[in-house]
Amino acid sequence: MRNTKAVCFLMLLLAFGIAPSIYAHHGYAAYDLTKTVTVTGTVSDVLLGNPHSSIGFEVKDEKGNLNHWSFEFGNLRGVLAQGWSKDTLKPGDAIKVDVHPAKNGAHVGSLVGKITYADGRPLPLNPPKDEKE
Repeated sequence: MRNTKAVCFLMLLLAFGIAPSIYAHHGYAAYDLTKTVTVTGTVSDVLLGNPHSSIGFEVKDEKGNLNHWSFEFGNLRGVLAQGWSKDTLKPGDAIKVDVHPAKNGAHVGSLVGKITYADGRPLPLNPPKDEKE
């Protein structure tokens, strides 16, 4: 009986110890949430997954140089429920997004609002309100 209590106590202690790190992936501290940048580019890769999906794309800067950008957005369950599949966006598709950029100047961001094709057609994406909590 005494060993059972000790094992339960250790399991409970371990669970409380790792809980903050499990929840930590929802942090947006790396992004400047006071700024929004509109970026247009050509899709290079799409990853639909958890905890967040991501899209990589090539963006030409004002000098004509290509820069690789990526941004994160909805979780797998959410984007699949909105009709996304592995074929929704393909390499070569031109897209336009608004993102909260990285504070350190890296070419990464967190999606703000929606993803559209470069010609203005919207892609289905309307994240649930609790997804960013």
